[in-house]
Amino acid sequence: MLAIKEKQQGQPLKAEIIGYDSGWGCRDYFCEDGPAAVPADHVLHKLRYLGIDAKWRGPLGLKFLGKHQQLNTKEKTLPLVIEGLKRLFNHVKYAVENKYIPIVIGGDHASAIGTWSGAVAALHAEQNFGLIWLDAHLDAHTNETSKHGKWGGWWHGQPVSALTGHGLPQLTDIGGTKPKISPRHISMIGIHSFEPQEDAFVKQHNIKVYSLEEVNRRGFKVIYAEALQRATDGTAGFGLTVDLDCFDAESAPGVGTPEGPGLNPAEVLPIIQSVARHPQFKALEIAEFNPHNDKGNKTRDLIGKIIESAFAKPLS
Repeated sequence: MLAIKEKQQGQPLKAEIIGYDSGWGCRDYFCEDGPAAVPADHVLHKLRYLGIDAKWRGPLGLKFLGKHQQLNTKEKTLPLVIEGLKRLFNHVKYAVENKYIPIVIGGDHASAIGTWSGAVAALHAEQNFGLIWLDAHLDAHTNETSKHGKWGGWWHGQPVSALTGHGLPQLTDIGGTKPKISPRHISMIGIHSFEPQEDAFVKQHNIKVYSLEEVNRRGFKVIYAEALQRATDGTAGFGLTVDLDCFDAESAPGVGTPEGPGLNPAEVLPIIQSVARHPQFKALEIAEFNPHNDKGNKTRDLIGKIIESAFAKPLS
């Protein structure tokens, strides 16, 4: 409450929207068009109405790094993925260092490697940073197990392993060689689609996973409270990453890897309300927006609602 009062007395929150326009990390690359499909003026207006000093960095130009018809295997796309993650790392790190809250809009979820490596580097908080991860998938393959991946084993299936220090050095060493996130500070919520190798990885490394079935049984509010406690317990900061396929397909059809059932936005949005005003909150990431699969702009509008809810003023 103290941090919020200080901001209300002339220290407004600052936010910078960064477009990670890359689909190089997945076989279906159309998520690269996600950031440009989000109406910048509308989002900025909402944020400024909430008293946020907001600016739009825009897409990073990653979709133009190569031609998809020529770079049609994950091995060929790796250099472009690395280049995109390094650019994202630099922008997020600079934003956090300058007291902005980055809002990363993607783009495939390989983005998480760049986003959270950047936030951690800015805070010098290796393995001392919390992360709440909403997703249908575990994203916990390593390069060795990725061949078993349902969606072709591409790079967007490896950010959890990379951030915890496992996998290809090109991915784990973005922003430094130390692991970025400790398993004890990460919580994955809404999971219901994964391979046995990923399940073995998260169990071996004691990563807390809340399945969609558990969320439906216990309620999102209870589970989110537990995840928030884990993310903030003695850490230098925390963030929220939202893979849009965590939501049910009716609410969010415009995603890169649809799974059908999922979380209900009507339950999630009120619970994450004002999270950006938490004194330890450092960044928000929204990934896997594929506007080509959207219907009636449902997913595009949901992105705006997530941002607006996260930055909303507390009710009390």
